[in-house]
Amino acid sequence: MPKRIITISRQYGSGGREVGERVAELLGYAYYDKELIKRLAQLGDIDIDLVRSGGEGLMSKLSSLFMHAGSEGRDEDSLPLPDRLFLTQARCIKQIAEEGPCVIIGHNADYILQERDDVFNVFIHADWEPRKQRVMARNNLTEQEAEARIKKIDRNRASFYEQYTERRWGRAANYDLSCSSSYFGIEKLAELIVHIVRTSLSE
Repeated sequence: MPKRIITISRQYGSGGREVGERVAELLGYAYYDKELIKRLAQLGDIDIDLVRSGGEGLMSKLSSLFMHAGSEGRDEDSLPLPDRLFLTQARCIKQIAEEGPCVIIGHNADYILQERDDVFNVFIHADWEPRKQRVMARNNLTEQEAEARIKKIDRNRASFYEQYTERRWGRAANYDLSCSSSYFGIEKLAELIVHIVRTSLSE
C-alpha cells in the first residue's frame, strides 16, 4: 500500500524534526509541526501554550472505551484538560490525514492513525552526546541544563503517549522503522525514509 502519511516520533534532541522537514521537502509533502499546534489550539479553543506542552504534568487517563469510542454523546467540555487535548489532537490529525500526503511530527499520530494502511510510522533516537550538544546549541543552554531538559521532555513525551495509547513510547514494535540519527546522520536518514516511501508509491 502506498504510504501517503509519515508520522515521526522522536527522542528530544535526536534531530527528528529536522529529518521530518527534509523528508517533506524531498517528497513535496505538507509538513505539520508548529502549524499542527496552531490548528489544535483553534480547533479545541485551548491555550496554545498548553497545546505546546502536550499536556505535560496534567495527565488524566481516559478509559479504553472512551478512547476508542470517541466523544459522541459525551460532554467533552467537562473533561480534564489533558483528555480534551487528546481528543482534539485526534480529530485534528485525522482531518489532516484526509487532506493529502503529509509528514506529521509527534502528537501520538502513529496511534491516532493506526487504522489507516497508508501510514508509515518512524521513531528516531540518537546517542546521548549528540543529543546533548544539539540541545545546548539550539537553546543556548549549559551542559547541565541541556541534560535536565532532555530528561524532562522525554519523560513527559513518554507519559503522555503511554497514558493515552496503552503502548510503550519508543518501543520498536510500535513503529514501521526505528533508527538512529547518530548512525545515519540527518540527511541520510531522511533519504532512507524517502526511498522507502517512494518504493511503496511505485508498488
